[in-house]
Amino acid sequence: MDLEPVEVAPALSETDLALIDVMQEDPRAPWAQIGKSLGVSAPTARRRWERLHAADSAWVTTHVGWNSGVVTAIIAVQCRPGTVETVVEALVSHPRVVTIAGITGDHDLMLTVLVPNVQELRRFLRVGLTSRGDVVRMRSMLVTRMFLDGSHWRSGLGGAPRTVEARDGGSSAPSPSPALATAISVLERDGRAPSSELASALGVSEAHARRFVHRAVRSGHIVQRIDVQLEQPRWPYSLVLWMVVPAGRLYSAAVRISQRQSVRACAALAGGSANLYAIVWLSSLAEAPDVEMQIVQDGDVRVVERSIMLHYSKRMGHVFDSEQRRTGHVPWVAGAVT
Repeated sequence: MDLEPVEVAPALSETDLALIDVMQEDPRAPWAQIGKSLGVSAPTARRRWERLHAADSAWVTTHVGWNSGVVTAIIAVQCRPGTVETVVEALVSHPRVVTIAGITGDHDLMLTVLVPNVQELRRFLRVGLTSRGDVVRMRSMLVTRMFLDGSHWRSGLGGAPRTVEARDGGSSAPSPSPALATAISVLERDGRAPSSELASALGVSEAHARRFVHRAVRSGHIVQRIDVQLEQPRWPYSLVLWMVVPAGRLYSAAVRISQRQSVRACAALAGGSANLYAIVWLSSLAEAPDVEMQIVQDGDVRVVERSIMLHYSKRMGHVFDSEQRRTGHVPWVAGAVT
């Protein structure tokens, strides 16, 4: 990992957010297409993005998709007092632990783990996590359907509507193919890597490489999104809600919740006390009770646990320091180098 610290990025302007909204539709879109959507020239759109990227205000995140056959687990971890940082240090370089967040409540950490199959998840839980003396207790749940993730998020300033498209969180499909893993290894390093680089890695023509990636993204085998700096004044807090919904109302409740502009993620769960999970961005902590009240306005939705995220040590492979500055990346694909 490259752990050189960078300057804390400035607040995102409305112009920045408009660009990010457009690029969320297709992070690999040609600059001419992006510029047309914004009403500016291709060089202007490119310069704006290069400025954001150089300041570490925004970047393209690529990860294996929910429909690729991977198993997705959300794990809450309670650590022995005084050992949270030790546990984080042990997990942050683990390629399958894609997200590590410090949270309030009965647990200290919330992990998102992406593994090729249930067997590897079992090994991680038994050997990689519970065998650690500093882990006192854990609670694991599997994502059965991803209704909303960071690729769907929009600020609302770019003119692009939010779409909700449910994707399986652990299908019966085989583990990611070698070709898919190769493409992900390239795009993890550079989400806008040129087609020539993808073609060389895949051993195919540039046209074939473009079609392969396009199909993989459209089918949910690859997810690409624009992520923004963690320390920014518009939405400085994240509320995590664990909910219970009757099975017959789960889909409609998840779609309704996912349509809220401030909701960052929403997923159906299995194997635990909750069957629905959401992360909501807040502009202030005072908003939390009102937001929760609006989300549970349907009487069938009941919140069983709530937390506030305190800190990201890692988010979808990207590593952050104590000041929330992005300092490196751990590739999910084995053998990838960044």
